[in-house]
Amino acid sequence: MTGPAQRALGTVRFRRLDTGAAVADGVSTGDDTFLGNGVTVYPGVVLGDGCVVLDGAVLGRIPISNGTTTRPIESRFGRLTIGAGTIIGANAVLYTNSAIGPSVLIGDLASIREGCEIGERAVLGRGVMALYNCKVGAFSRVQDQAHLVGDMTIEEHVFIGMGVVTTNDKDVYLSRFGIETSSPRHGPTIRKLAVVAAGATVMAGIEVGEGALVGAGAVVTRDVPPWTIVTGVPARPARQIPDEWREAVLAWARAAERGVDPSEAPPPLPAALARDR
Repeated sequence: MTGPAQRALGTVRFRRLDTGAAVADGVSTGDDTFLGNGVTVYPGVVLGDGCVVLDGAVLGRIPISNGTTTRPIESRFGRLTIGAGTIIGANAVLYTNSAIGPSVLIGDLASIREGCEIGERAVLGRGVMALYNCKVGAFSRVQDQAHLVGDMTIEEHVFIGMGVVTTNDKDVYLSRFGIETSSPRHGPTIRKLAVVAAGATVMAGIEVGEGALVGAGAVVTRDVPPWTIVTGVPARPARQIPDEWREAVLAWARAAERGVDPSEAPPPLPAALARDR
């Protein structure tokens, strides 16, 4: 039996570029945009000027269900917009109905599902998984192999360490089997300037406050207050972020927003922060 995914895919017609990319009819490609060998661009994709899409990447993929998924899936082509100057790594997969801002860096093998919004100059590292309706704010950095669950929000200037895991289901035991539960699914919210260190787990519906720091390997089961350091399993407050740290972090963010690359020309660190490093 032919389903909606087969019908949608059956209408696609590609043209081949000299680089070896396959581009569907109706795709919009900006000036000076490079599409590498084996790149596939499906209908509804709009690429800004100066983008680089490396070998094997797939843009505009539709979601497809095998009939056993508990979340409804709509298998049709929508719109995927990719801002000017964005770089998409080899074998990355970006689904339809998402919006990628300008000058974003998406690493090799990353996957961005439908309904996502990625802000200006954000970085998603190698192998990052961003599930449906995930939002990543401008200038935020998500390190390699982090898992961003569906319906979560990451605000501006957030740092997510390698291998961080997030969840969005408090009733997974029942919901996994399609049994109705009282708790709506919602991923965590990571407020601006927060840091979630390598290997931490942030549970469903949790809010990590502005400027907070979640220690490596912590399991966050309750909200984290702003400008607070939490560690452990389960995570508990360890101390407040020192005022000197806060001042340096805010200066760093302001520099980035002015167009100064803080990693190349960081603001001077206060003496107390320099010692803690």
